[in-house]
Amino acid sequence: MDTKTRKRIIIGGVVAVVTVVLFIPLFGVYVAVVSGAIEIPGISGALRTSGEPPTAEELARSRRVEEKIESQVEEQSAFYLELTDQELTDLARSKISPSDQISGVEIRTTEEEITFSGHLNGVIPVPCSGAVSLVVEEGQVQLRLERLSVGVVGVPGGLRQDVEGIVNRALNLNNLLLRSGATLVQEARLEEGRAIIVGLTQGKDNVSASAKQLLMESAATVRDRVAPEPPGGLEVPPGTDASKDGDELYLALGDSLAANVGVFNPQEGYVSRFHGFLERRQGRPLGLMNLGISGESSVSIYQGQMDLALQEIRRRRDDGDPNTRVAVVTLDLGANDLLGHLTSEDCLRNPAGLACQGRMEVGLQSFRENFARLIPEIQAELEPDTEFYIMTVYNPFDLGTGIALERLSNEIVDDLNGVIREIGVANGVPVADVRPLMGSNVAVWTSILRGDIHPNATGYQVLAYSLTQAN
Repeated sequence: MDTKTRKRIIIGGVVAVVTVVLFIPLFGVYVAVVSGAIEIPGISGALRTSGEPPTAEELARSRRVEEKIESQVEEQSAFYLELTDQELTDLARSKISPSDQISGVEIRTTEEEITFSGHLNGVIPVPCSGAVSLVVEEGQVQLRLERLSVGVVGVPGGLRQDVEGIVNRALNLNNLLLRSGATLVQEARLEEGRAIIVGLTQGKDNVSASAKQLLMESAATVRDRVAPEPPGGLEVPPGTDASKDGDELYLALGDSLAANVGVFNPQEGYVSRFHGFLERRQGRPLGLMNLGISGESSVSIYQGQMDLALQEIRRRRDDGDPNTRVAVVTLDLGANDLLGHLTSEDCLRNPAGLACQGRMEVGLQSFRENFARLIPEIQAELEPDTEFYIMTVYNPFDLGTGIALERLSNEIVDDLNGVIREIGVANGVPVADVRPLMGSNVAVWTSILRGDIHPNATGYQVLAYSLTQAN
């Protein structure tokens, strides 16, 4: 190799190195300008550009996704929703505005995360990519930016927050679910190529029209059945109070059962009946506060009822007066976490199918996690001698006829009650076991033959009696 050739190679290498060394910081400045991280008068405006608005086709595809969400969530008390990568991409593209820094977004899901790619809007589009995790907090879906890369340089400080905000706005699943009536997400999980969201809708009938029809068809065989004498007639007759002031207090927590749904007079509910039993047992007046809310689940209880309960417990415990305290707490919870899924079309059509079994698995696991957190949180605030009872769940579909819905519901209710008993034992909380007392007598001790899962006055007597037998 001659001298001139060697000089050209050396000079060329130096130039290349210098070019790269100069390019990286200059490109970093360019990215910072395009992303809005820095402003250079007279230059920033020229380098930044707006993205293209979503096309008519993209808007149409997004609308079809929204209609899918509406059809699978509306009028359901529990939902199971699957969204593919393409559907997530369609939603994102329709929600990103021309003024946002990102365009051309593509969504891909793995079992661990949602990944996205696109480019920053500038005279020279800058490739960017990243990943977000999908988590559920207090019944809402949250997207958290886990990583972000822009071209070949580091990410400007403010860009991460901007991109996270854009992604959450573009994939605002909570808003779409709320618009369709869904209010509580039990689980959001990722699989290769799709996201699955499972949840509940408060205020909707837990028994679907199809399930009611099945129950009505099977009811003919049990309509004239004579049930045994319900237990508790002497121990827990109808109470005298629905609420009552008192230094010592019985605090009732739970769902529609605590809220006396199914009877006209609250004194016939289990709370008032058990309150009367407690007053007779201790031989003195006892206050009563009932915070039960119809439709309450282990997810929704953290959106109000739990706060009110802890406030009352702490107020009486910390007021400096030893005579004012919460003396008794009862809690019934769990049915609403699962019954809506149980009577879904997925489970009525194919109880052994993946969709039905997936619903049951999610509902049970969500309840387990929430209940295992809930019981110790309540217990930690109570005074040492406060009586605390939790209640199992009866099966409102156990008519004793052997139909598929009944067999599946018996299995699921038994699993749910197993969780309740397990957590009760683990925390030393007595369990009132309603299930064996109600048995297959729901045809006469509830209003299920009219499509209402709630107890009548006799059924509430059975529930109240179970509390007197808690252990």
